[in-house]
Amino acid sequence: MKLSLVTVPAALAATAACGFAPTGDPATLTERLAGRATLAVVPGSQLDVTATSTTGATALAPEIVDGELVVRTTADGYLLVEKLTLPLADVTVPAGLVGPTPVTFTDLTVRLGTQLAIALPDPDAAVLAGAGRADLVLDWAAVLGGEVVPLGLRRLPRAPFTVAVGLDDDGALTAQLSTAVDGPAVLVAGGYQLRDLRLDVLGDAPLAR
Repeated sequence: MKLSLVTVPAALAATAACGFAPTGDPATLTERLAGRATLAVVPGSQLDVTATSTTGATALAPEIVDGELVVRTTADGYLLVEKLTLPLADVTVPAGLVGPTPVTFTDLTVRLGTQLAIALPDPDAAVLAGAGRADLVLDWAAVLGGEVVPLGLRRLPRAPFTVAVGLDDDGALTAQLSTAVDGPAVLVAGGYQLRDLRLDVLGDAPLAR
């Protein structure tokens, strides 16, 4: 099967917030994120992937049913995505691709396997945006003979990500995270692969003032 991830816009519209630093100057977004923020994954987030075998290929778009991401900034000028967890709805692969009958995959979760660090060219910018690499991990199981059989972890090492974090007009924190990997990415078993995976994650959360 083959993984491919769609790229995401590199910047978000954002406005200045009205919190204040001890000096009386408006706090920058970098300063306000130093304490860590958890964002809920919201509708519009999407995952697309192609499953391939020696007998054919099929496009899959499992629904992202929940999820969260955790971000913070560091004193040395980095934006860190410390956590990304995306539970997915069950996916059924048609007969003939994996076996003679349809196969349902369940207990699907995509998450970061390593922390994603983004060097910020301008820590004082209203929108914190940049690119970096991190491992992407798939945890899953298959329904076989009426039983759920864990399939373990599959890892996509050093996937390229773009990230943008800003504030909307109401002062709420917003984020976009995306990755795209073309060509064979994850060997599942034998001749089965995940290819051409595209991931676009949108998150938002109120920002404490």
